[in-house]
This record gives sequence, structure tokens and C-alpha cells, in this order.
Amino acid sequence: MAIFLNNDQQAACITPQEAIEAMADGCKQFAVGNAIRRPRIDNYLPTSRPAEYFCFSSMEGGVRSGYYALRIKPDILSWPVVNGMRRRTSYCTKPGLFGGLVFLFSTENAELLAIMNDGYVQHVRVAATAALGVRYLARRDAAVVGMFGSGGMARHFAQAVNSVVSIRQLQVFSPNWNNLQSYCREMEQQLRCEVVPNKDSQTVAQNADILCLCTNSQDPVVSPDWIKPGIHLTNVRTTELSRELCAKIEVAGLLTRRTPPSVAKLVDDDFEIRGDAMAYVGGQPDERAKIPRGVPTKERYPNAKYVDCCDWRTGTPYKRGRWEEITILATNSMGIHEGDAGASAGNQGIQFATIAGRIYENARKLDIGDKLPLEMFLQDIPT
Repeated sequence: MAIFLNNDQQAACITPQEAIEAMADGCKQFAVGNAIRRPRIDNYLPTSRPAEYFCFSSMEGGVRSGYYALRIKPDILSWPVVNGMRRRTSYCTKPGLFGGLVFLFSTENAELLAIMNDGYVQHVRVAATAALGVRYLARRDAAVVGMFGSGGMARHFAQAVNSVVSIRQLQVFSPNWNNLQSYCREMEQQLRCEVVPNKDSQTVAQNADILCLCTNSQDPVVSPDWIKPGIHLTNVRTTELSRELCAKIEVAGLLTRRTPPSVAKLVDDDFEIRGDAMAYVGGQPDERAKIPRGVPTKERYPNAKYVDCCDWRTGTPYKRGRWEEITILATNSMGIHEGDAGASAGNQGIQFATIAGRIYENARKLDIGDKLPLEMFLQDIPT
């Protein structure tokens, strides 16, 4: 019998530490050839409203003798300018609602095991992957975390980072002062450390040993001059970091070392890199021009050396060559391989499979979830 798990039910079924360990196991399985992923692809069509586009995004992946996950995300997207910065906004059906789903299957008998809202597991898998970067790349004495953002992703990042380092102080910047104060009160209770709201983003960045960028900005949010030696950076969107800042990064960590995917020679109708992923785009030339073009990630960090975060066969972690090294998880917190394929080149599908799999296991133990008759999803006609 399959089960449906909403976001609140999922939250009761996994801890940040469990998510991090599930993600680490997925990386290990991928590194040794026991996991696969299909890159993320976005499909765009114009709506009747000039500023908005329909986008259907999907990605998938699985682990041998375990779970296979398909994540789908139907959105209405637009890119308005807010407070001088271009933002990405989305909704499904109407503003404030979102329609993403994760379908979890058994790789042993192809049975549908669960259908999940994707909001909670999405935040958890990104934060868990970022936390692995912190575990293997940040300085051992890192204690001050800077946070840009006060939304859901910022909450999960703080919780995940706190699971791998002992946070002494969390300094937070967000342009919305009311949201910022609410976030700080909540995090102070959860993390049991000093949490400082700040109206000045520069101060937050310059004080941080670990800087987490959890915004929806389409423009860079950090000046390269704010970055001090020895800092570790994490970010959600590639657009949050400028080319100049990327040039200052000295070490880019790889969670897995595989051949970088390339789409340079791919020719297909309507195929492009848009936003931060491979995409198929419909519409007329003037309509297509409204969708932000992607920036190829090849040589994104021109002055960095690429290192393995961990030798998964032996469990040996990366050891900093110098205290002053400026580090980041390549390309961002989604565990992406370098190349020209944008965010499509990452292991996101495996992240969904491993973390959704752990959520499912715990849900069954706790008898959480709405039961769905398996017969609803089976038929006797071969397809």
C-alpha cells in the first residue's frame, strides 16, 4: 500500500542529522556506480499574461537495491525587480500555493511506495548537501555563521549546519525586518546559540566563518571585498555569486568525481540553457527573451583547485592546505559537477531518492501518512 505524506508529516519523520547521513550514503553509492540520476530539465510555455511563463520541471534518480524518486514541479514563473534586484517568483494555481510532488518507487519490484509534497524534502535535501560541504570544507574552528535570508531555506540551512559544526553565533541579514526578527527568535530557540539580526549585509558577511546565501535573487548579493580569508561559502542559487567573487575562491569541493556532463554539442528544437538548468522553451522570440539565460558553469571558479570532499571508498576527508583557504562546494549547495550543463549536471535526483527514502522508512515505522490503495496505480494492460 502506498502512502501520501504532506510536508508536516514529513517533518515528523526525519532529523537534520538523518538527512545528512542519508545524503552522504547517496554520494558514496553514486561514487562507486550504485546510483544514477537523470539531469533536471525545465520546459517553458508562455501564458496569456506577458510577464508570466508556465514551467514544468522534473528530475529523477535512484540507488541500487533501494529507492527511485521522480520529482515534478509545475510552476507559473516571473522575474520582477524587487528592491532593485531581479527576483524569481513562482506559484501553482494561484499565488501562495505550490504544486511540486515526489514519487518514490522501490527499485526491487518497481512498486509505488509514496507520493510526497516536495516542499519539505526539497529544503531538507539542499540543506543536507550544503551541510556536507561544511563538514568537509569549512575550518574546524568555524563558529560564526552568516545567513542571508529569513525564509524556509534559511531555516533548514541553519539547522543542518548546526548538525555538523558547533555554532557559537548566527548573524542574519534579510531586507524584510519583520521576517528577520521572527526568524531570529525562532532560530535562537532551536539552535540554543546567540542569533543576531542585522540590517547591514556587509557586516554579516565580514563576520562570518561560514556564509550561507539563501535568497531568491537573480543578481549577486555579496561584494567580493566582503569575503575574508578562511571563509566557507554556501549558496542556493548560482546567481547569488558574482564572477568576481567566484574568482576569489581557492578550493571547490566535489561530493562525487564523475565526468562533467556537457551539452555543448546537443542540437534539438527549442533547447537552451535557461535560468540555471537545461530547458526546452516555447513561444515567440520576444516572449523567450523574457526568461533569464543561464550562465555556463564551466570554469566557474577560474582560480580554484578542485578537490574531493571525501574519498568515499576509504572515508578520508579533505584536509585544508592552508587556514586562509576560501572554500565552496561546487557549484553550489546542490552538489553540482562542473561543466556547461548548469544545475542540470547535479545529483539532485539521488538526493531526493535517499532522503525521501529515509522519510518513507521512518513514516512506516511511526505509522504516519495517508494510505493509498495500490490498485489505484496498477493495471493489467502492458505499456
